[in-house]
Amino acid sequence: MTPEEVAAASTVRRWLASAGLQDAPAQDRDRRLALLADFCRHTGQSPDELVRGCLRTTKAGDTAISAKRRTAMNTTIDEFVAARGLDGRDAVVSGNTLRSFLVHNGIFIQGRAWRG
Repeated sequence: MTPEEVAAASTVRRWLASAGLQDAPAQDRDRRLALLADFCRHTGQSPDELVRGCLRTTKAGDTAISAKRRTAMNTTIDEFVAARGLDGRDAVVSGNTLRSFLVHNGIFIQGRAWRG
């Protein structure tokens, strides 16, 4: 996926609006969209599929966050960041940028904090 294709997804528009990134400098917003696009290519999923992949349907037919899938997503994010050769602050910021996308779409997920 390209950053432009990613930006068109409803989950990405929600993220940009909820996180106040619509008004962020274009360079910062473009960097975040490019990172998400790279992650989508890495997983073979669209942004909408990333969010849906963290959910499950309960016996009552409701939607809930899947702890197992959320843990798998956290691992996938860490593997993606490592595959890009990032470490230290850059790794934490990149991983947490991807987690921010999920958080602003209702998926509670936490990564490491930067301890510089």
